[in-house]
Amino acid sequence: MKQLTHNLAAKVTAIFLFVLSVIGFICGLAGIYYLAENKFYEASVESVKEEIFENITRRYANEVFYGYFPAYREESYDLHSLEEAYAAGRTNFLFTLKDKNGEIVLSNYTNQEIQFSHTYRYEEGVDWHDETKNSTQAVKGESYTIDCFVKKTLTAEDRYSRAEYWIHFAYSMRYAIIVITTLLFLIAIVLFIFLMCAAGHKKGKTEVIPNGIDKIPFDVFLAALLIIVSIAFAMLNEYQYISEIGYRLFLGLFLVLSILLFLLACMSFATRYKSGGWWKNTILYRFLYFNYRVLQKIIHGIKYLLQNSSLLWKTILGLLALSMAEFFVIVSTSYGDIGALLILWLLEKMIFVPIILYIIINLQNLQIGSQKIARGDLNYRIDTRRLIWDFKRHGENLNNISVGMSKAVEERLKSERFKTELITNVSHDIKTPLTSIINYVDLIKREEMENRKIKEYIDVLDRQSIRLKKLIEDLMEVSKASTGNLAVNSSRTEVGVLLTQTIGEYGDKMKNSGLELILKQPEEEIFIMADGRLMWRVFDNLMNNICKYSQPGTRAYLNLEKIDERVVITFRNISKYALNITSDELMERFVRGDSARTTEGSGLGLSIAKSLVELQKGELDLVVDGDLFKVVLVFHAVQ
Repeated sequence: MKQLTHNLAAKVTAIFLFVLSVIGFICGLAGIYYLAENKFYEASVESVKEEIFENITRRYANEVFYGYFPAYREESYDLHSLEEAYAAGRTNFLFTLKDKNGEIVLSNYTNQEIQFSHTYRYEEGVDWHDETKNSTQAVKGESYTIDCFVKKTLTAEDRYSRAEYWIHFAYSMRYAIIVITTLLFLIAIVLFIFLMCAAGHKKGKTEVIPNGIDKIPFDVFLAALLIIVSIAFAMLNEYQYISEIGYRLFLGLFLVLSILLFLLACMSFATRYKSGGWWKNTILYRFLYFNYRVLQKIIHGIKYLLQNSSLLWKTILGLLALSMAEFFVIVSTSYGDIGALLILWLLEKMIFVPIILYIIINLQNLQIGSQKIARGDLNYRIDTRRLIWDFKRHGENLNNISVGMSKAVEERLKSERFKTELITNVSHDIKTPLTSIINYVDLIKREEMENRKIKEYIDVLDRQSIRLKKLIEDLMEVSKASTGNLAVNSSRTEVGVLLTQTIGEYGDKMKNSGLELILKQPEEEIFIMADGRLMWRVFDNLMNNICKYSQPGTRAYLNLEKIDERVVITFRNISKYALNITSDELMERFVRGDSARTTEGSGLGLSIAKSLVELQKGELDLVVDGDLFKVVLVFHAVQ
């Protein structure tokens, strides 16, 4: 299918067949309508034939009275040709023209078998009257009657013989034309769908390629098509100045042109829709978008003005708007002398507006003070000397809160500094003797020992000393990260490569733990600004947690995706232990998911990971849902 939609020859062929099928469908509908109007589907062929023959007979009678008869009376030059045309052997139409006295004036009647007859009455200077229909119109001038007959056997080639042929043909095809028209409609639908699928596709190109027409604004394009069609209709209405053959030719060309223009508009819309810009590539959209942007800027300006204006100015603007509204109401609703009302209105504003403004000034001072305290400026003090009543007491309370918060923050900072210094000093003091213990244990392990128990004891000492060393390193790293003393060398880092390397390092460990790791990442490269060494430590801690605390025989999921301008990395696993604590508690230092503490670990892994992520201007979020354990890392994407 793809080869066909990208093939130019296939599209041209489909367009040609579509035009033909649509023309055939339209002609079929016209034929069905004609047959239904002439009762081909409900009457017998003889009834239809009789009605059509009556119409032909009426035309012949009119030609005789308004053409042949005047030429006969005036002995005009074309009388001979007319006599030949109405000679009994050259037409199946026989007539007898009689005057008001019943005398035969003209006739080509011969004694033959007749299948149809009709009588028409004419008045010179007025329209003819059908005697068989009991016309009662008053007449003037000489009256005539024409007795018309149609031969039973149509020996001549004229309107009757041609009509009889097409009547029998149409009657035999009256149901077949419905089937053919339906098939043509289905073919047109299939070709239309194919052309819509093929629109915008070119050989050797996978993406949609708009052509020159598709770049024109869609509403302008449609307007141009409508203008062309309107001009064509206007020209079509002037068909009376064109010969019959010329008119039919023009009508056919107009039909073909209309179908092609319709198809062109649909294919252009399909191409624009596939490329995703059909609506945006319109003058209407640009107009609406321009007005939307203007309105947005106006609203943003008003919002900015209100947000950045002081409470005093907001109040002044509100009072002005209210005053103008009151003034308008007074002027529009007062029919008498409004002078007294305006004086009262001015007195009311002179009394109450200063009071309101003074109250607002007090509120504004309190607002400014509370905002500064909320932003962390604990040294700010509200000037309560100019405040009155409850405003003054509220200001003094805010000042007292500021003093209390300053003391609390200072005590908290002292505590945090003490804990950090304690961790750093203790870790440093322990590190030196621990190094000696590790070295001596290593030396003892190299000696040959016959006592098996002593060897086991040495192995325990080796493991525990290494564990203690890891704990001290974690403590040192936590201390550096929390105080911001850890150097961060950020650079453009490809996350997918770093994740793949981490998974490779933990491949054997995951298998030994009975875990299956499923990695999902896009094919495109995703970059963030990060320190590769620190990101490795983050991934290492998270993967180590998965290996330690995941339920054996389950799957762990690692997902990397780019959402808008954010890079989201998700670690997800099923915990082997019941997680009866919240995610916030798990993020605290020395807290482990294994409440029985049967596994090795310090409980610092997540805390270290969070600190390292935040140092690199990222976010780490922990989600606990039953036994589901999920860590989400979010970074800003870079190109």
